[in-house]
Amino acid sequence: MRRLALFGGIALAAAAPLAGAAAEGGFAPAYWELYGQAEGETTLFAQAPAHAGQARHDVSFAVRPTLLAEWLEGDLAFTLTPFLRLDGADDRRTHADLREAKLDWRAGNWSVTAGADFVFWGKTEAVHLVDIVNSADGVESPDLEDKLGQPMLRVAYWSEWGRISAFYLPYFREPSFAGTDGRLRGALPVDTGATLHGRGGGEWAPSFALRWAHAVGDVDFGLSGFYGTSRDAGFQPIGPAPQTPTALAPVYDAIAQVGFDGQYTSGAALWKLEAIARFDQVDRTGRKQDYAALTGGVEYTLFGVAETNADLGLILEGAWDSRGADALSAFEEDAIYGIRLTLNDPQDSSLLLLGVSDVVSGSASLRLEAERRIASHWKLGVEGQAFLNPQPEELEYGLRRDSFLRLTLSYYW
Repeated sequence: MRRLALFGGIALAAAAPLAGAAAEGGFAPAYWELYGQAEGETTLFAQAPAHAGQARHDVSFAVRPTLLAEWLEGDLAFTLTPFLRLDGADDRRTHADLREAKLDWRAGNWSVTAGADFVFWGKTEAVHLVDIVNSADGVESPDLEDKLGQPMLRVAYWSEWGRISAFYLPYFREPSFAGTDGRLRGALPVDTGATLHGRGGGEWAPSFALRWAHAVGDVDFGLSGFYGTSRDAGFQPIGPAPQTPTALAPVYDAIAQVGFDGQYTSGAALWKLEAIARFDQVDRTGRKQDYAALTGGVEYTLFGVAETNADLGLILEGAWDSRGADALSAFEEDAIYGIRLTLNDPQDSSLLLLGVSDVVSGSASLRLEAERRIASHWKLGVEGQAFLNPQPEELEYGLRRDSFLRLTLSYYW
């Protein structure tokens, strides 16, 4: 409830200039639109759960409407996107959020955003090292691609030498984790009620970010910096006795990060790279340490496969993390390979199949994402992941019985 109240305040604050203008002279939007999606979802697990209380299968429903209003020929816009999911198995996955509640204003080469918004940085396919502004909505999917709306003030400036964006992030959104009854979690559940903040001010300690993005010929790159509360949790075992922990307390402390992401287009090949250096990150054992990580590779597209409209992308990447086994990420020494099939048909059919193999331990995972529009307002989606041969010392070991297939039917309006 506290988070909903916070975001309600953000929405009201972002809309306040509009309300004031309306009171003075009837400031009706020149354009407005209400659109969104609703979806039903069922998740089927290949094996019985590893932990008591977990369900064999799951059903959920979600809705995500968006209200967009524009003034001044689009130079002033208000966006509101609430999100609600009702889940039949995990009470933590039943949650509400304001994904967006923001006011955008543009004037010449300047733009300002105030409110809750999404920011994505990154180029590679499997892991986005530089993407640090928004916290992960970890109950939505294990790929951590779904994010929580981040309260922010963003000021950006465009010029012939690129775009500079500066961010003030006044509030820390704690990432979400599966509950005790939820699948796709480790042996010890994460107790978000026992969260530890190493910074003064806790969740209200502000963070700051800066990014320069530019394109020169066939090269598109970005340089970024971040200082503030880490969006990745360290974990501290808690319980009645140190020898018998019953849960993990997430630990968030101040970090600094510098990052680079770049892409070079050479004909049908996209060469991609992301690299970061991070300082004072709390690791899996609760220690602070500095580390470096990088991921990169190539995606080569075969156009018009077998004399059809279909395009086939071949993906090959690698990932490395200097922390090795202490990494909070599953990508510490991994080879990533996959295919992307786009049929370019009226139904917008597409498929992505990715494999990740740890070159040291031999563990692997396979991920499937596919979608196809089945009517003018309906879309069928398939998501799946298999966890193969995870080792006891790895993060994925807790998911060894959680290989799943998820079917989603979405309605768009």
